[in-house]
Amino acid sequence: METVQFQSYVFLYAVYGGITIGILYDIYRVIRRKKRSDRLISSIWDAAFLISVLLVAVWVIYSSNYGDLRAYVFIGFTVGFYLYERLLGRIAVAVFQALFRRMAHFIKTTNNILAVPLKGLISLFGIGLKKLGAQKNRLRKFKKLPKIMIEDTKKYYRLVLKKQIKKKQ
Repeated sequence: METVQFQSYVFLYAVYGGITIGILYDIYRVIRRKKRSDRLISSIWDAAFLISVLLVAVWVIYSSNYGDLRAYVFIGFTVGFYLYERLLGRIAVAVFQALFRRMAHFIKTTNNILAVPLKGLISLFGIGLKKLGAQKNRLRKFKKLPKIMIEDTKKYYRLVLKKQIKKKQ
């Protein structure tokens, strides 16, 4: 038999889970707005969001109520999500958008900084894109060389064979 105190503890824990799910939803919403992509990537993001929500729900239910499902647990999730969206939703979305922009700027800057040594190495060794293109064409011709040699050998073998047949006649 559960006490009212234990049930209120579980309910508040479920409200906390609803707030956590609201935070996850806002993060998901900000990412989906920024990253317009094809259906496969969208489906992967959707599945990742649903799995994270499922993990949060299972964690809250097992850590607070030992896996016992009651109606007030689901009501707690709903109340927590609703309170989060009404009280903090807009603020959190703005914060997550700012964080997303700063992270994107940081990654872009870091990428540019890391690209400098590679550009220096390429210019140091004198391997320009034009030289690479010419070397690529040479490699293609070199790769075809054995095939050309075999074809020429077959052609000349047939020619020699025909001449020998003519001599015998």
